Amino acid sequence: MENSKELMVKTINLKKTERIPVAPHWWGIYKYEALGLDYKKDAWKDGQQLSEVYINFYEKFKPDWFHLHIGTPKYFKDSEIIFKDGKYYLKIDKKFKSLKKEDRYFSSNSPNDEEIIDFPDYLLSSRKDKPKVNLSSKNKIEEFIKKYIHLSAQEIIEMGYTDHFPQIVNKYGNDVFIAVHIPSAICEIFDPTTGYLGFEQGLMSFHDYPEGMQYFLSRCYEEQLEWAKAYASAGAHSFIISESYISPDLANPQFYKQFMKHIHLDYFTEISSYGLIPICMFWGDVNPLLNDYCQTNVKAIMFEESKKGFNLDIGKIREQIGHKVCVFGNLDSIYLLREGSYEEIKNEIIRQAEGARYNFIISNGSPVTPGTPQQNLDILIKTGKELKWK
Repeated sequence: MENSKELMVKTINLKKTERIPVAPHWWGIYKYEALGLDYKKDAWKDGQQLSEVYINFYEKFKPDWFHLHIGTPKYFKDSEIIFKDGKYYLKIDKKFKSLKKEDRYFSSNSPNDEEIIDFPDYLLSSRKDKPKVNLSSKNKIEEFIKKYIHLSAQEIIEMGYTDHFPQIVNKYGNDVFIAVHIPSAICEIFDPTTGYLGFEQGLMSFHDYPEGMQYFLSRCYEEQLEWAKAYASAGAHSFIISESYISPDLANPQFYKQFMKHIHLDYFTEISSYGLIPICMFWGDVNPLLNDYCQTNVKAIMFEESKKGFNLDIGKIREQIGHKVCVFGNLDSIYLLREGSYEEIKNEIIRQAEGARYNFIISNGSPVTPGTPQQNLDILIKTGKELKWK
């Protein structure tokens, strides 16, 4: 009988397996709730402490993968969460102030205590307050990257962003599929709060600074490869990015075809060369770009639930792309996984699996939401593990 790692690897590589892998989307904050923790206090742990949260969640539900997020820096150790004037602040131990000043991800060149502006993504206010990138010249772009983006793989490791890996890899690396999931460069550029351009300015820049935008996109994806190198050295099996903000329900599909497709081709190819399986979580209506995505050397695609006027039916997706790439299922995390009955959840899993016809991994379309009954997640995993291909 294949173990979880073998099931996932074989399925992603388009090989038939005895049963269907089940890999729920548990990247988000539900893992704290399921363990009786408060993510607004307990998420701010250093990597070694964070790995215990992942291990305890895994042991509670036994999915076929570890779905890890970007990790946490060393300066979270011994930090405190202070609530003052209606806002939360991260008060770090004074021994880590010099290290925090070197961070260009959660914080941005600041040694000080900061307001927490995004709990799920651990982002701090200095990142929000940095200037926007100037796309008028390559020199200005390179200056921005050097000051606000660049971290080498070694710096990422030294900062502590891979510290949640060793305990998990040592205990489960031979038997369970270990994936790390981080925001793509597009997300970092277009995020309305902390983005290097922001959403509206980002979209306008495709028109106003096409050459600058093309160069900046290419450089940001090159920079992100340093994160992939760091996780590869830490023992990850797969590297997942979330693509958002320029999906066809928000922006003209030509933006992707003109500016991004060739970048993705090189990017996913390079990730594979590190021994990592590249996976893309595509947020939004991917339908107009499905065939393009299948030409980028990505090994598997994750989809969100049908919503906002678009339909992402696994059977129809399979009809469009054939068996060129592995697909993850997209059970509705709110109306089905959180509020559905045993029969409704089980029937939808079976329906998606039958529509996918091999090369398919059972999952939900977005992170398990707070308030989801634990027995519903048990149903998802138990049903998946009982399903065998005919």
